[in-house]
Amino acid sequence: MNYSQITLKELKVPESIPFPKRTDWHIGMIGFGGIAIGAHAPAYQNVGWNICAVADPNSEARRIAQEKYGIQKTYSDFHELINDDAIEVIDLLTQPTIREEVVKTSGRAGKPIITEKPFARSVEECERMIKIADDAGIKLAVHQNYRWMKMNYTAHHIIKKGLIGDPFFASIEIFGTQDVDLAGHEFYSSSEDFLTIQWNNHLADLLRYWTGKDADRVFARTGRMKGQNFKGDNLLCSIADFGDGLTGHILHSELLRSHLRGTQCRVDGSKGSLKFDFHNNLVIQSEILGKESFRLNTKEADFTSSFAGSMGDFLISIEQDKEPSVSGRRNLATIKTVSAEHESSMKGGKWINCKG
Repeated sequence: MNYSQITLKELKVPESIPFPKRTDWHIGMIGFGGIAIGAHAPAYQNVGWNICAVADPNSEARRIAQEKYGIQKTYSDFHELINDDAIEVIDLLTQPTIREEVVKTSGRAGKPIITEKPFARSVEECERMIKIADDAGIKLAVHQNYRWMKMNYTAHHIIKKGLIGDPFFASIEIFGTQDVDLAGHEFYSSSEDFLTIQWNNHLADLLRYWTGKDADRVFARTGRMKGQNFKGDNLLCSIADFGDGLTGHILHSELLRSHLRGTQCRVDGSKGSLKFDFHNNLVIQSEILGKESFRLNTKEADFTSSFAGSMGDFLISIEQDKEPSVSGRRNLATIKTVSAEHESSMKGGKWINCKG
């Protein structure tokens, strides 16, 4: 099919991700494993932010922080990092195992904290951390960084602008190979909720982000293949009922034994449709734009790493003293959704309410 070209400027949607005015933030990272080393640290340094200290009980992680990223101040105990007067912002990048204790310590120190996703592994723990932050008067946010991936961010603004009318269907399909690629991962390969909680908090959150609505109820089924490596099922099919004529759909497999992987998203509305992946390709057809179908041209756009996007939003919230886009409170609906999906899958596929 032939597509005409259209730019972000022509669509009148943002051509870049917003960043804080200050660049001299003193950030302290708790946990310096794969996601910190491969994503957060380079993203922050690329935009000029200062990682002042790292806390990790693993001496090799501390060595990498010093030798590869020039972070000279390291701690084995996260309490010492939080209580370091030079640190202004806490960035919690561990697996969801010590969240609550770190939030408590940050609260006592009066320091804002942003945590890797998922926010926690239960709704109750999330609610406790929200109360801790409220009582301490600190900001608490979650790194839902997929919101700041180029096409996800753009789709959100196109839909918000009304260019495809009122959404009635939103879908994400992912086919990947992590059952092989992460077969020896100490945490993920032994997790029973790898797709439903650890992974799907990204995808369920995107459906909320694009549509501006929270699911009322969900239905989910999981599956596995003979001889798969992970303990948990690595195939997920879910349906989200948002009410008011809106349905969400997620199909996610990490079981591929081929290279035919990929991601495809779409949002259909009363006046048109979007079809896109996370990073590079977006097609729009809208009666508001005429009869043509357009492929988005983003060559002139200025998008940086989505990890800098989520942290940037948090730093802006501190600068402007406002609630972060993905505050702990706002992220609670995502946790309720994926928790309901996990419960549904454990019950063999049953509608589970997300609200209440």
